[in-house]
Amino acid sequence: MTPLILALALSASAAPIPVSDFAKPSSVDNMKLSPDGRYLAMVTQQSDYETMLVVLDSTTLKAVGGLRSAQRRLVGDFWWVAGDRLVLAVAQRFGGLDEPLYTGELIAVDADGKRVRTIYGLSGAMQAGTRMKTRANDTGFATMVEPLPADNKHAVIAVWSGAQDVPYTELYSVDVVSGKRTKLAKAPIGGADFLLDAKANPVYAWGATPEGWHQLYRRSADEQWLLVDDEQQSGNELTPLAIAGDDGSVAMQVLGPKGPGRIVLWNPDSGVGQTLHQAKVAEPLGALLTADAHKLYGVITADDRSDVVLIDANAPEARTQALMAKSFAGSLVLPVSWSLGAKQALVHVESDRNSGEYYLYDRDTGKARFLLARDEWADPDLMRPRQPIALKARDGLSLHGYLTAPQSAEGVKPPMVVLPHGGPHGIRDDWTWELWSQLLASRGYAVLQLNYRGSGGYGQDFGVAGYRQWGGAMQQDLADAVRWAAEQGHVDANRVCIFGASYGGYAALMSAAREPDMFRCAISYAGLSDLSLMYKRGDINDSVYGENYLKLAIGQDEAQLRDYSPVNHAADIKAAVMLIHGGEDQRVPPIHAQQMKAALEKAGKSVEWMYEADEGHGFYRQAHRQELYERVLKFLDANLAAVAED
Repeated sequence: MTPLILALALSASAAPIPVSDFAKPSSVDNMKLSPDGRYLAMVTQQSDYETMLVVLDSTTLKAVGGLRSAQRRLVGDFWWVAGDRLVLAVAQRFGGLDEPLYTGELIAVDADGKRVRTIYGLSGAMQAGTRMKTRANDTGFATMVEPLPADNKHAVIAVWSGAQDVPYTELYSVDVVSGKRTKLAKAPIGGADFLLDAKANPVYAWGATPEGWHQLYRRSADEQWLLVDDEQQSGNELTPLAIAGDDGSVAMQVLGPKGPGRIVLWNPDSGVGQTLHQAKVAEPLGALLTADAHKLYGVITADDRSDVVLIDANAPEARTQALMAKSFAGSLVLPVSWSLGAKQALVHVESDRNSGEYYLYDRDTGKARFLLARDEWADPDLMRPRQPIALKARDGLSLHGYLTAPQSAEGVKPPMVVLPHGGPHGIRDDWTWELWSQLLASRGYAVLQLNYRGSGGYGQDFGVAGYRQWGGAMQQDLADAVRWAAEQGHVDANRVCIFGASYGGYAALMSAAREPDMFRCAISYAGLSDLSLMYKRGDINDSVYGENYLKLAIGQDEAQLRDYSPVNHAADIKAAVMLIHGGEDQRVPPIHAQQMKAALEKAGKSVEWMYEADEGHGFYRQAHRQELYERVLKFLDANLAAVAED
């Protein structure tokens, strides 16, 4: 079949979604309902590096107030702490691939945008029509623990002191109007999370040691912290989700060496847990708590397709979730925010083809009102399903992932792009909507996304299997998945490219070196090329936690680090190579791309080069992202074109 005939066969009645649409910022992020149900608050993007908190009347959907970020800062998250007052966390974003980096500042504001006060941190993070009041001596890092909306005046926050090498977290009750704080407790471990009881008293604290071992503590009646579990000794990682009963029992997530873990009803006196939910393939994506945030009623599963399993089907919140789920079969339906008493629920609906929609459900009327879509341009009918896949690696390890097939002509095997996720450890691809897979599928490419060994969610042994295997078994997993897809008849094995970002960019280059005849092209976006540089350049080794992570993940064997570095295998790569990088990348400094480019050119190979001097770890500006998408598609088209048959 010639390229022209293939193009005609793939053409549909409607033109593909413009690339410019994929580059648009989402219309809404992180919407929440006020405790009295009067307001909806959401975050919208105002410019490339600024966001705004917008408050709407929940009946008319008209804006009643808000707060705009400034100085290249973002509204990272926010919480309703009263019927008409919110607290927001300030963040900065340094690249399109990074999650926003929180600054540790917390700011309170009324729904109408007035009475702005920095309740932790320094002023200047936001702007409003009134002068911001602030506490000038806060130099640590604060996070929200419990907003206490029923209290109407206080919230509980955690503070890490910046004065210690290993900061120990302190817990405070804070007046969200005056900013006055009262110390409640000090955690026995750095960077701790807390579980509070119904009276806002700390009951559990947990965190990781500098070496990465998870520890769980319980607070006794005389306010002493008692070590409940140490992962280094037990082999398990215990994380409390909610207080489950008057007897002190706790809904606890237990992750062990084997398998994806389980959720148990855990008795603190006996240490014995009754299983509430056992994951089949991957650990749950999250817990669903009642409107008062004190009871567990369900879990969000990730067993191939995402779904909800109800733990307490009789809870009012569970009944609401079940009713909404019936109306959106095949979707992940999540009540993400409640009014007090669970009379109203803000419900988010998402699937592999739906990037997200918000509905407001009223329990008294039994009706749900559509509010808005996360991405108005992303018509689910024009998106492609992401099919869960399972296969065996060459050493017998079970692997899972997703295959997104394009709308192809009958009998035509499409070209394929392998899209390894970043991270790599503790991260996984899941079933819900994903931009790159939809963009590539819309242009006729099958997309393979594999959760190779080392990925998160499949048990501790699966994660550990990736340690010091970045250029070894992890790349073999990707190659095994390509062969599996070809053997299943899903794709054209002669037209395969590999494209990834961050670690995924490293995997693209390393796979092209390890399997030179498998890939026609490789694209590294903000990718690593020299593992030894990770100990010298970049922000990972800036802390003792990061340095210990590197020792676990890539090791310190100099011979292996050299062998697992694509920069040393440029001559082995037959595939066409595209390198994409930002000049301000702090996670993976541009020297990785520059050295890789030089090595490839020294080996006599040409390189497609895209470099944006003012971007960080991934491109964030809309214009740059659109150019990125267009150039990647052009590069793929040039290297995966169909070959005319005789």
